[in-house]
Amino acid sequence: MNDTTLRPDLIDALAGRGDAPMITVLGRRGQSVSLTGAELRVRSEAMQAMWDRCLGPGPQIVLTALPAGEDFLIALLTTLLGGGTMVPVAPPRAGDPPARLARMARTCGASAVLCTTRNRDAVVAQLSDGDGALPCPVLALDAPEPDTAALSRPPRPVSAFPVIQHTSGSTRFPKAVPVTADQIRANCALIQQLWGMDRNTVMVNWLPHYHDMGLMGCILYPLLSGSHSVQMSPFDMIRRPLSWLEAVSEWRGTISGGPSFAFLECLNRIEPDAAQGLDLSSWQRAFCGAEPIPAGLLDRFRARFAPQGLAPGAVFGCYGMAECTLFAAGEAGAPGAAAPAIGAALVEGCLLSDTTRAGLRIADPASGRPRPEGITGEIWLSGASVIDGYLGEDDPDAFAADRDGRHWLRTGDLGYVADDRLFITGRIKDIVIVNGRNIAAAEIEWIAAQAHPDLNPMGAAAFAAAQSASGTAHLLIEIRAGAPAPADPDALARKIRASVLGHCGVALAEIRILPRGTLARTSSGKIRRRQVAQDFLSAPRSVALEPQR
Repeated sequence: MNDTTLRPDLIDALAGRGDAPMITVLGRRGQSVSLTGAELRVRSEAMQAMWDRCLGPGPQIVLTALPAGEDFLIALLTTLLGGGTMVPVAPPRAGDPPARLARMARTCGASAVLCTTRNRDAVVAQLSDGDGALPCPVLALDAPEPDTAALSRPPRPVSAFPVIQHTSGSTRFPKAVPVTADQIRANCALIQQLWGMDRNTVMVNWLPHYHDMGLMGCILYPLLSGSHSVQMSPFDMIRRPLSWLEAVSEWRGTISGGPSFAFLECLNRIEPDAAQGLDLSSWQRAFCGAEPIPAGLLDRFRARFAPQGLAPGAVFGCYGMAECTLFAAGEAGAPGAAAPAIGAALVEGCLLSDTTRAGLRIADPASGRPRPEGITGEIWLSGASVIDGYLGEDDPDAFAADRDGRHWLRTGDLGYVADDRLFITGRIKDIVIVNGRNIAAAEIEWIAAQAHPDLNPMGAAAFAAAQSASGTAHLLIEIRAGAPAPADPDALARKIRASVLGHCGVALAEIRILPRGTLARTSSGKIRRRQVAQDFLSAPRSVALEPQR
């Protein structure tokens, strides 16, 4: 199929579940709303009529600053069925950069920003560059009003990109990632092939709808596969991790997952008695991705929930990013032994198939030459799912072509291949140099967190101290949710310092033990190490970074 839109794919999928539940949205107090394929089609047609009345004839390029739920899901379908472009972004929140939405709207050429009356004022504030002028209309879906200027514009052509994603922004301002219909089809087909996603799949999703793992893997791909997806609010899972596993149990979920922190939260915050009533025997694909996976984490998860029927082979690590639409590596299978990273720390691997191995290169970051198995290098990706480039900016360092003209995405991630598995160890920009060796920041953070069970390795930032002090770093690390402040923080800091120095030779000049949620994060929850380092080094005695006592 060479259609530049996803309309024919979605029409077929909706028709295939005309009388069967296709999307179920979970609410508070056990309430839920299930919509069949036919009902979704009717709802999207009604929303399209409202857009035509308020914004003029489409297709529309809509920036959606909507919370998780029915409004977003119907807006996504409406956009894709109408040949437009969906640009999902996180709703405004305190601490966002000024004019964040204005920059995104201009880069994507948005014809409107969708929101609710509850967050409309915040959206308008972020759309303004300070002079009060807005780059496009703002449409509150729960109180729509026609926009005179929008109604007078001529119809837009069908978009070449059904979806424009944004990178997480863990190292800089998020980049706009335009994804074609063929790239989405190719990546969805890979998931269908390797994960068995089909009409019998029940996807349980709590992941944010404005990032690739939630948007593509847990909303759009189930739609295209004719699956049934059960959607819940990310905040419900964050507040109460047990609610995620309860949803898998109650709705007989077959595929569900999330980042490492979600699996760790389940281990730390679900009491054994609370898990006794769960039945996880339906869970065939429990995927863990979006960040390096500490060794032992998935084994602990398997063992903890085996009494609830969770099959050991169902739990697995995976890897991907918005620039390759979503998925790059990882599938269920026999649990593999963790392999050593650069130093003494261990990470979980992602199982490679012949297809995913063919689209992967471990390269020397300077020359681009392939490195042999077992040797760490930069992860490069190629294939039908990889985008051609970013929107609105030229980043020559992000892509490369080899002698055969093959198009490669330079991920900026470090890793290596061993025993048919890909091991991700960190990012090129997040390293500390020790006597000529590159030590990944994540490795330092994981070692430090082993000093006490209340420390959170996914809520930490290690970064180099002064450039003149080779092998010296600072560490800021949060305690996990619900844990008390350490009784003797100085003694704990001494233990961390000795452990990190002994394991990887890094001397920690300063250690801060902080309350949960102190460190700067992206909208997907990743620690923004470069921002944390910049803030710390420019104002090391900032009140916001005072240790918890």
